[in-house]
Amino acid sequence: MALLQPLFPPTTTPPGSSLGQNIPGQTLLLNNFQPSSWFLLAASLQGLLTWLFPTAFTFIPAVLILAYRGVDVLLMTYGLKSNPAMDGVIAQKFSAQIPDEDGDFGDRPSRDSVVVLLLGAKSNHPLGILSPGFKKVGDYFNDMVKDLEANREEYGYLTSSSYISNDDETRNAARGIMTVYYFRSMAGLHKFAHAPAHRAGWNWWNRTVKEHPHISIMHEVYEAPAGAWESIYVNYKPVGLATAMFPVKSAGGDEKEGMSKQWMGSIVDASRANMKLAKNRLGWDVKG
Repeated sequence: MALLQPLFPPTTTPPGSSLGQNIPGQTLLLNNFQPSSWFLLAASLQGLLTWLFPTAFTFIPAVLILAYRGVDVLLMTYGLKSNPAMDGVIAQKFSAQIPDEDGDFGDRPSRDSVVVLLLGAKSNHPLGILSPGFKKVGDYFNDMVKDLEANREEYGYLTSSSYISNDDETRNAARGIMTVYYFRSMAGLHKFAHAPAHRAGWNWWNRTVKEHPHISIMHEVYEAPAGAWESIYVNYKPVGLATAMFPVKSAGGDEKEGMSKQWMGSIVDASRANMKLAKNRLGWDVKG
């Protein structure tokens, strides 16, 4: 089987913090209440402004902003302006794989095990994320992420991606927030779970859980052994395992001799014949 080809060379730039890539605060706030509540708030403000000022002064700005956004969409649609939503999109088929310590991917996809942790939280309070105790949950969560990133090699922590749920039909409370974490091994995840940062959050929860019956938390853990996981992305901005960075040996030297540590991404070309089918990406058709 042909060697897997990385799309990007190794870099000396260490992985960035996922805290800067979390769900934006304004997105969380907008999803915290029913859409009709926001429309009613906007209508009330518009009515108040119309009452206080001449109609033209309150009507024209809204029309101009709407017109600007409409023109902006048309310019992007016809290629007359760059589309920021395409920033970072890799315009081809690719897969996420795990390199060895030399930064090589070899010829066998899915050759290592991967551990996936799903961690979720939700506020069922009428105030949603503004409810008592929920900010504390977020603070402990951020402390845990900082610990993961500071000790990523010790824990075998790879990367994470966050999502907002879309399964609350009532929309009368904040939507659930879930983060998907990737680890090299169950042992590394277990070590993190017993580290001070996670223990602090867990101890706080056990002490105060009766005070916050409206707060929900959950986790699920899965270990996918070698040959039991695969990934494919087409015209996609890297997400999930595709955002992982792995420490690799510096080319032509020893780190102790002044060479900077290098990091290799997980992205490999999946447009080749050896990665086109699911059984290829699972490594099932590799002999030997």
